[in-house]
Amino acid sequence: MMPWVYAGLGLLILLLAGDALVKGAVNLSLRVGIPALIVSLTIVAFGTSAPELLISVNAVLDNKPGLALGNVVGSNTANILLVLGVPALISGLHTSQCDTRKTYLFMIGASVIFIGLAFRGTFDMLAGVVLLAMLGYVLADAFRDARNHRRACAAAAFNPDDEEEVEGADPDMPWWQIFVFLVLGLAGLPLGADLLVDNASTIARRYGVSDSVIGLTL
Repeated sequence: MMPWVYAGLGLLILLLAGDALVKGAVNLSLRVGIPALIVSLTIVAFGTSAPELLISVNAVLDNKPGLALGNVVGSNTANILLVLGVPALISGLHTSQCDTRKTYLFMIGASVIFIGLAFRGTFDMLAGVVLLAMLGYVLADAFRDARNHRRACAAAAFNPDDEEEVEGADPDMPWWQIFVFLVLGLAGLPLGADLLVDNASTIARRYGVSDSVIGLTL
């Protein structure tokens, strides 16, 4: 019973710590003058992916590659099918007003590269370099698009403050509160990941379930 409790506690800590890290990083960036669009493209995206990153790193360090790969596949499947599916059921998502073609191509390209590397039978240093190089290209393209967008807004005498604010942004948040959010997020992520990985593996071994299945689901 206790492994289930500790695994649930680890998952809860991961969620709360990820939210705290995003809030702290977003408000820190806005306080120092980084545009909200760039914050959305980078800090929010990385902050929400930090729990999965910590889980996969801990799993690899504990010699549990199945859990690491299962976590990657499971989290991305949930992001596409669940995170898009539920909002679509509630109110619908209109993509005709967004330039989504490039995003689709990036997603397809990342999936093709992942599958190709998986067929090699191992994710070694070469695979890591390839994946991180593609990430660097995507980020560079995002920054270029963000810069062009800001220039277009300036040329049209558009007020950036009229744009939709980033979730969690609070221009009046004091510096001490930003610091607390950052500390809680950075401290809570590894703690939650360690609790979740260790106890999920214990549950898997107890019921004869492979680590990869636990990673795909939990």
